[in-house]
Amino acid sequence: MTMTMLAGRGKAAMANPAAPAAPPEAGTAPGSPPTPPTRRWRWALGGLAVVVTTALLATFGEQLVGAAHEVAGRLVGGGRLYWSSGATAWQELPIALLLRRDWGPTDAVITPDWSEVAPGLALADVKFARPPDPRDIDLVVVRIDPARWQFRVWGRADWSRAPVATLAQEAGLVLAVNAPYFAEDGPLGLVVSDGVSRNRQGSRRAAHFLVDRGGRPRIVNQKSADVSGVEQGFQGFPAIMTAGRTFSYLRTGGRGFDVRVADRRTAACVTGDKRVLLVATDTWTGGLSLSELATALGALGCVDAMGFDGGASTALSLHVGDTHREIRGLDTVPVIVGVSPR
Repeated sequence: MTMTMLAGRGKAAMANPAAPAAPPEAGTAPGSPPTPPTRRWRWALGGLAVVVTTALLATFGEQLVGAAHEVAGRLVGGGRLYWSSGATAWQELPIALLLRRDWGPTDAVITPDWSEVAPGLALADVKFARPPDPRDIDLVVVRIDPARWQFRVWGRADWSRAPVATLAQEAGLVLAVNAPYFAEDGPLGLVVSDGVSRNRQGSRRAAHFLVDRGGRPRIVNQKSADVSGVEQGFQGFPAIMTAGRTFSYLRTGGRGFDVRVADRRTAACVTGDKRVLLVATDTWTGGLSLSELATALGALGCVDAMGFDGGASTALSLHVGDTHREIRGLDTVPVIVGVSPR
């Protein structure tokens, strides 16, 4: 009985064979499953995305990177700020100082660890941090006594650009930083070098770094500043502080720029005891926002302050005695300001 049933089943199988498998699609290896249409579309869309992204980066790469840098800078250029100098532990700048517009002697809460590198010339590093960002920003500060050091604004006759250290050596300056903003054909606004006005005074930049014939340096934040009797000088941007009062736009923004964007900075100020501070951030990327820079200068005891060109132009060169300190610029510049012994 069992043999009869098995034979019957075999006949039924032969009478009703299974339907043959569909032939493989063109380009498909025999025995491999066909590629689903949705998978093919995904590969096609992925390839198209790569081509489009490559074309966009080739055409707008610099603008896209610049926009990303600006957004990142805006996100970190405000909020809590801490400072430290040498053996000084991290200390938070009170929120009242971050918002302050009027600065007095008691508001000079940053006490740098000064190192006197020459009589009347002192160097310090002040570090700033914005928790929870683990990176810190190094602000190099040089304090200058004008009674011992004379200032000079200098650039080549054809305004050809060079690193700050190179121009400082050519001008005979032991300390120099980059000075005014510039275009392809030279500096923007007033430049007075060794008593000769090499550029006209512009109306769009109110900040002036001026040195009288008697050697007295001063910062005048007026668009139509009197420049008669000036031996050295140039126009910069922005005007930060006059007589201890920070300009309101350094806190609230406006005037076509964002005060919260962090970037490399170069600036100068005159303190309450008539000394001059030249400052520059020692960073490759990021740095301080203009609002933070104003706070730092006020907390250092400045009463008159202005900004110089920053960003890629920021650079500093100090070579005196055994002290050698340099912040390399990411760009060359046409004009510097610095000092030499009297």
